[in-house]
Amino acid sequence: MLIAKRQDAILRHATDGDLPRVDEISVVCYQPIWESYVAMLGEACYQAVRHNPELTWKERKTGQVHRLYREHPENLWVLEKAGEVIGFVTFELFPKQNFGHIDNNGVHPGHSGQGWGVFMYRHVLQHFREHGLRFAHVDTGLDEAHSPARRAYEAVGFDRRVPNVEYWQDLDRHNRGSEVD
Repeated sequence: MLIAKRQDAILRHATDGDLPRVDEISVVCYQPIWESYVAMLGEACYQAVRHNPELTWKERKTGQVHRLYREHPENLWVLEKAGEVIGFVTFELFPKQNFGHIDNNGVHPGHSGQGWGVFMYRHVLQHFREHGLRFAHVDTGLDEAHSPARRAYEAVGFDRRVPNVEYWQDLDRHNRGSEVD
């Protein structure tokens, strides 16, 4: 189902046949984010604390999109240009709490910097409005790898920030046994 058009691209509901390409885009877009996360945590900590340790990060990321698609296929939209999927966006609606949440999304790096993320987010936000929602939420990292996402979210009007910091400690490297009461 067609959602919107821009130039020679269309935003539409995803189909089962789009999932392999969405997986490819997820991996290429989230690779720098994963690398940044591992660099901040350190490989040993990352390996110890990651969710679903039996899965690779790629399997976890693509699995998130697949789970949402299985549960709410109408909440995965793809951006198609010249017959090729070049981007995607997932979202969830929380009508009881009066908000919508933009979740996993990305634009293939070969098409980045052309406003395609902004185009998709504007239509998702309009979809939230059409469902009578008052608020929209998205979360993202504060590291350099997330800076393109932050710029795009701010470009569509996200203006209320709640900074968050995760702290981790390698207890083997910081032996504080003598300081324990």
